[in-house]
Amino acid sequence: MTVFHAALDDALKGRSDASALGFGAGDEAAGLAVYRNTTVKARIDALQSNYPTIARLTGDEWFRAAARVFVDAAPGSDPAMVIYGEEFPVWLERFPPAGRLPFLAPVARLDRAWTEAHVAVDAVALTSLEAARSGLALAGAVLALHPSLRLFRFDWSAPSLWLAHRFPDQDGGMEWRLAVEALIVWRPGLEVRARRITPAEHAFLQACRLGRPLAVAAAAAQGAAPGVDTSALLADLIHAGVFAPLAQGPRP
Repeated sequence: MTVFHAALDDALKGRSDASALGFGAGDEAAGLAVYRNTTVKARIDALQSNYPTIARLTGDEWFRAAARVFVDAAPGSDPAMVIYGEEFPVWLERFPPAGRLPFLAPVARLDRAWTEAHVAVDAVALTSLEAARSGLALAGAVLALHPSLRLFRFDWSAPSLWLAHRFPDQDGGMEWRLAVEALIVWRPGLEVRARRITPAEHAFLQACRLGRPLAVAAAAAQGAAPGVDTSALLADLIHAGVFAPLAQGPRP
């Protein structure tokens, strides 16, 4: 990047003014201001598209005013607006006007998870037939999570609140309350899915994410919910498409 192009990039991102480029107060400076306003609006629009639940919870006016501040702080460098705003959930935690809305940052994390699942690499999921073919060897196998899957556990009802707005057919609750809830977001096919999961399911999937063998994951599920039917739990998760295909060992 040349010195001029670096200065132009800074000017467009609001880090310097047109004088750094040698522009005066004429048409060049005015044109740069118009272009910058257009790019800022594009980023605000992208942020609203990427965090629709936050926009619904706060209203368009509040959201777009906050987004304007965020865009100044994090203009981004990737031209793909579909992934813009990765830092937004953490930024909301430090944004003073959001201090009285403690649900915004955790809900924003779930909006971000939807985007990440949406753009994740396409991949097939482990099938029941493939798992059955492994026989007894499955107990010692490590079940890798589907590359699109995002796993969460909250001490508050962020999953219910998010689902109520993003997946209303799941009848999520609108109340922000102290309640341990876990949730997965993933895309085994063409559409992003999400659902609340039980403590046993969360313990099982967390063990899988840490690379533990199936038998250890089953023990973790039992520890979280003594007496749980781990065979039924596994069958349900496989049917949901949350695992990647089994790794193939070296052939003789």
